[in-house]
Amino acid sequence: MSLLMIALTGVSLAGLLAISVLGFVKYRNIRSFIIQLAAIAICSGFLYFFFYAPGSTVAKGDGNKEVYFVIVLYFFMIMGMFAHYAYNRFSQPKEEREQFDFSMFIAPVFASPIVFIPLLAAMQNADVDLANLTTAKMMVFFVAFENGFFWKEYFDNRRGAVKKKPLQGEAKPH
Repeated sequence: MSLLMIALTGVSLAGLLAISVLGFVKYRNIRSFIIQLAAIAICSGFLYFFFYAPGSTVAKGDGNKEVYFVIVLYFFMIMGMFAHYAYNRFSQPKEEREQFDFSMFIAPVFASPIVFIPLLAAMQNADVDLANLTTAKMMVFFVAFENGFFWKEYFDNRRGAVKKKPLQGEAKPH
């Protein structure tokens, strides 16, 4: 895993930790807080032991271009996530809108590595030069925005598909 991906995942885990601490301060539920801390620690340990290679060699050359590309791609995906929140909020009549909730607005950032890693893997060979963008190259960034915008629908559809799938040996409803 690249240093940038480790940093993005680390920021997401730190955000989850901050939300857990705020939840504990607000609700004083020690059991839930300990479970959340344990889950974050297990995820951090898993990432460290399986993906972090401190002695690995790093290729030199056009690595800076790739880092800028990854940062811009991540930015477009995050903007798509924020646009999704704004779209859902402003598509309702003003009288029916719930009060703005910062945690609901920022929550997609913490799910972003789940969406971003497959996107980055698909786009690694895109050969995008940020100094010379063409329409075809710009489409890569629109795909990143689209992935960010539709991240919640993807997870909701997957959850619905799992719920609808009958268990083995279970009779299907007629």
